[in-house]
Amino acid sequence: MKIKTGSLLIAVILFLISLIVIQFVWIMRTAKYQEKQFEFAVVVALNKAVGELNERNDICSQVIDCFDDKGYACCNQQDLRKDLWLFIDSIIQAELSYGKICLEYEFQLATQPHPHPIEVEDEGSHKCFTTKSSMQTTAGKHIWIHMSFPGRSKFILAQIGWLFIVSIVLILLTIGSFILIYRYFKQEQLLARDTRNFINNLTHEFKTPLASIRLANSRIMKTEECVDVTKAYTKIIKQENNKLDEHINYLLDISRLQKGKMPMNFEVLDVHELLVKQTDSFSLQIEDRKGSLLVNNEANKTLINGDCFHLANAFNNLLDNACKYTKDKPEIMVTMLNKNGSIIIAFSDNGIGIEKRDKKTIFQEFSRVDTGNIHNVKGFGLGLSYVGQIVKLHKGAVWLESNLGEGSTFFIQLPTVDKPLG
Repeated sequence: MKIKTGSLLIAVILFLISLIVIQFVWIMRTAKYQEKQFEFAVVVALNKAVGELNERNDICSQVIDCFDDKGYACCNQQDLRKDLWLFIDSIIQAELSYGKICLEYEFQLATQPHPHPIEVEDEGSHKCFTTKSSMQTTAGKHIWIHMSFPGRSKFILAQIGWLFIVSIVLILLTIGSFILIYRYFKQEQLLARDTRNFINNLTHEFKTPLASIRLANSRIMKTEECVDVTKAYTKIIKQENNKLDEHINYLLDISRLQKGKMPMNFEVLDVHELLVKQTDSFSLQIEDRKGSLLVNNEANKTLINGDCFHLANAFNNLLDNACKYTKDKPEIMVTMLNKNGSIIIAFSDNGIGIEKRDKKTIFQEFSRVDTGNIHNVKGFGLGLSYVGQIVKLHKGAVWLESNLGEGSTFFIQLPTVDKPLG
């Protein structure tokens, strides 16, 4: 159980880490997509602005004259007349606004395709967009427009900011939910452990008075003066004492199974012979109810490596259930056959059957099927759980086929061996 819990915890932690990584990658890709959209919109806006500027011959002439007269290689706001610069700026701003780019920008005019070195000392922090105009100086050099956005990164982050915030909130909620569920799980685990320890202590406490009762009863029975009536009562006390002792040992075995500390004595045994012995013990009970119990052996290989005591108890549980959960005349068929190097034992009955909703939990601890008004069937709800765990320890499998009102068939599959070991 601890190994399974640890594995589950590691799996969930890895899942949360993977989720965070996926969210981070998704956000980064979204940022790149937003960046490409931004770049495309800027290029379109800048090309439109340059196209509109090329159509204004008067403005183009003034810009060319400025470059020719003053020999500019690069022209900034302070180098051109204010009205001329503001006009060019208004064209660019209008196209950017049309492209839904409301962000502060800087631009310059230059006779080289790259920005002036002085103006782009922080070029690494934001990309510069360059477009060639049709304006040309008398020296034959084209005039380029260079544009940059100092707050570009903040703008893109703002575009995906809400996605980022939502993702972080969802991740934190997922982590918080996992921590809360894990805390509740640990509390339930501790409660289950305490309950199990309580039952163990309780069963051990029962054994002391039972031993005293057994000893006292034994001495009474050995007394010569013990009359017949007293002997009858002492016989009843002994029988009931043995029953209580069996129940206590059964609960202790279940506890050992849960802790993985059940001592198992594996040996090569004939499962057919073992099964016949168990069915013989039920024969009188079945005959008394005018029913039938048949064993149909179609298997060629019946040797297995198993624990005789616990397998007998498992078979006994299934046969006992077949008797208890049958209305009138129990008709029980036990079939054995070989398949894929194993032996399959099918316990079929004509009982009340099991509903579909109960099949999923039938092999869990304390699970009991609703018997309606058929009998007042007693039990701990641990029998089938015990069967499942014993079969698992034998590297086998157990499953059920049943329909309500049509009986049930329990299957046990165990690996066979060719000959006795040693």
